[in-house]
Amino acid sequence: MIRTKDRGPAPDGPVAGVVRRLEVLRPLRGTPVPRFCTKVRDLVVVASSSRGGSSMLSELLRSSPHLLHLRGELNPLLRLVGLDHPHSGTGSDALDAAHWHGLPPWSRALFEAELSLDAGSPGTGVENLAVDAAWRLVVQWPGLDLDPVDLVRTAEAVLDRDLPRFARALIGRAGVNPLYYDLPGRSPGPRPAGPPGDVLLEEPPFVLPRPWRPASEHDLATKPLVVKTPGNAYRLGFLRAVFPNARLRVLHLTRNPAASVNGLVDGWLHHGFHAYRMDEPLRIAGYADVRPADRHWWKFDLPPCWSAYTAAALPRVCAHQWWSSHRAVLAHGADHTVRFEDLISGPHRRADAVERVAHWLGVPYDGPLKRTATAGIPATVSTAAPRPGRWRAREAEVRSALSADVLAMAERLGYARDDHWI
Repeated sequence: MIRTKDRGPAPDGPVAGVVRRLEVLRPLRGTPVPRFCTKVRDLVVVASSSRGGSSMLSELLRSSPHLLHLRGELNPLLRLVGLDHPHSGTGSDALDAAHWHGLPPWSRALFEAELSLDAGSPGTGVENLAVDAAWRLVVQWPGLDLDPVDLVRTAEAVLDRDLPRFARALIGRAGVNPLYYDLPGRSPGPRPAGPPGDVLLEEPPFVLPRPWRPASEHDLATKPLVVKTPGNAYRLGFLRAVFPNARLRVLHLTRNPAASVNGLVDGWLHHGFHAYRMDEPLRIAGYADVRPADRHWWKFDLPPCWSAYTAAALPRVCAHQWWSSHRAVLAHGADHTVRFEDLISGPHRRADAVERVAHWLGVPYDGPLKRTATAGIPATVSTAAPRPGRWRAREAEVRSALSADVLAMAERLGYARDDHWI
């Protein structure tokens, strides 16, 4: 694969503007752990296909005080240093060790500092919330010349322990579109017809700020760091190089192909989930003709061989994304497997599944983690609430996309009987 030594944001491009604004915010965010990546001792990668339930599983695990997380996805940090398509040179989401070793020193320092300031666990206070919210807005709207210091002042002026109320007030003051956020309830106004800009670092629906406790050096030495981004299925070799002193474990999250394809179709037709702007318009049937304002945008993860599907029917595109992700995980090797179906099939099955994950992670299954696993959590970053058999509303379309390769992968993952698909 191509090294990225001489690659990075264009000097006058929107991404470089974001980097400059983040430099203004960095002194307000605290001191990064020096040589952060070498201090991580236990890295857990939640590997799944897109719309496979990684957001739900990660949110369940966030309730454990014995685990560390990133606030959101890894993708924005990769894009800050040019480790995205097409800058990486791989033609997809794939990255390997050469991409890390080939980064110029300034890019590596930026990536490591941002990782350090992002890693941690949910907090209880709002001490850093204004600065964190300003950081998030700068990253979410790279095409806008937002003043980071003004954003901090604005956030401080509307600071509120009610997070949705705080987010709505801040978004309103910043003058950005609330319909691109994962806010509870339905915001007024028509759904957007296209992406929130020509250049994106974070994929909408955008993450909301939340109280957060940054990870200390002691935390990194004693707690697993859990990262979840579906595209990481293609970056496991890269992550092993980034964290050279960490034990890397892969938590493979599976979901049956019918439900996954249906969820992906919903997402492609949603007003969010824009990942990559393509030079040539896509001709995906059932997408480009339904959402013409999005026809230049590929959504969700970008698997190898994606270009062979630019004129396919949308369910076939989605089936390829599902199959390709799981093929990549199995090629690397998984250390533990959990089924998304177990997380949505009632409190007893969910609690049993989370308890098994906790045991495998080596963390206590008690206190807030046990309570959350039993009670469940609201749907996060979803197009519709999960429910058994939701895919059967477009059963003919979904079944037509399940090729022999997809069905073979389903059997390999333990989904041989479609009457068990929920």
